[in-house]
Amino acid sequence: MSTLLRKQFLTKHAKSSAALISLGIHAVLIVLALSFVAVTVIQKDDQVFEAVPVKRPNIRLKKLQVPVNIKRRKTQKPKLRKRIVVQPKLNQVMPDIKMPEITGLKGGMGNAAGAGLGGAGGLGFSMPEMKLFGVKSRGEKVFIILDASGFMMTDKMGGIPAYTIIKSELVRILEGLNSTVLFNIAIYGGGDVALFPSLVPANAENVAKVGEWLKPLNAVTKGMGDKDYGAKTRGKGGVGIGGDLKVEPLTNTPGDWARPALLGMRQQADVVFLLTCRWGLIRGHAKTRSIDWSESDEQRFKENVAKAKSLFRKDNSNRRAKGKPPRVIAGGDNALLRAYVPSARLKPSSKTFHNYSPKEMAEAFGNIQAERKAEALTKSGVGEKGKNKFSFNVIHFVSENAGSGKEEKFVKLTNLTHGEYSRVKGMAAIQSYVSENVE
Repeated sequence: MSTLLRKQFLTKHAKSSAALISLGIHAVLIVLALSFVAVTVIQKDDQVFEAVPVKRPNIRLKKLQVPVNIKRRKTQKPKLRKRIVVQPKLNQVMPDIKMPEITGLKGGMGNAAGAGLGGAGGLGFSMPEMKLFGVKSRGEKVFIILDASGFMMTDKMGGIPAYTIIKSELVRILEGLNSTVLFNIAIYGGGDVALFPSLVPANAENVAKVGEWLKPLNAVTKGMGDKDYGAKTRGKGGVGIGGDLKVEPLTNTPGDWARPALLGMRQQADVVFLLTCRWGLIRGHAKTRSIDWSESDEQRFKENVAKAKSLFRKDNSNRRAKGKPPRVIAGGDNALLRAYVPSARLKPSSKTFHNYSPKEMAEAFGNIQAERKAEALTKSGVGEKGKNKFSFNVIHFVSENAGSGKEEKFVKLTNLTHGEYSRVKGMAAIQSYVSENVE
């Protein structure tokens, strides 16, 4: 029984036993193979090179055949020079030499002499200075705006005779400018006109043109009519100031002095002088509104206006008979009623406007200057850096019976634009200023 079981066991596990025996034999062979290491070393002998001797000819050096004469120079002893030494005098007093004043030099040549002529530091070049009715300003590019409206020639302002003095003084100031200064002049009131299309040198020829242009402006002429004043009475020449000159923050081109002022900024003026008697209609687009005004009110208004015009014509006829200039009344029908029918009811306006503030006008001036400088830089590649520096100056003419208060809008505008404000009160103040400044 045991024999039978053994045979069955061997029969079942015959394959596994053979595998184990085979693995054992292979393991023994691997161990034996690893115990033998064959190393083959190949060694190379260093090569030895033997130099071959070369025979070279021996060349003997020859002596120099060209004779050289060596001469010794005689050394001379240096001659001593005599020097004259002058002892300087300390605290020496320089003579007081008065040099003539030169336009364009700060303080003239006298400043250099006062410093003992000790170097160019005494010479200080500065911008040319211009003084007009008490307002001083410095600049190389001057733009002048003159109010030619009827408001400047009312009796309370001094009438046409006062305006004639203003024109003469303006020409006199221009005659005193250096010819290197560039300038232009514009008028407004019944038309906006500039004398030159651009800034021109202040030489004798151009200043003479100003005198000829202004001479007939609002001047007294024989047989002149009641409305013979305004820009239309100017001399020959001039360029109309038209087109759209608006710039941020303006929504349109305002009237009165604003249009010439915007032109002056476009021409890159660094000094602007405005001679006027009022702030004026510096406003935006109009909007309509309803007013309390009946047909009967309109009828009475027309009757009163006709009466005022009749009195106005009679008044000027009497003036002409006495050889006096006519009376000027500006401001339309309501102004006539105030002068001749003060009890009449004035007609209210059916429109409303946005009045531009001094801040808005100053901002517009600065924006125009910046635009023009940017255009010049784009075209030429050369431009000025830094902030736009310009001054807007106002000579404000008021009536003789005006109060002591200033026009706050003008004061604020000049402060915002580095300018000055001057108030001239009536004919007496105009004559006083001229007499003090005319040599």
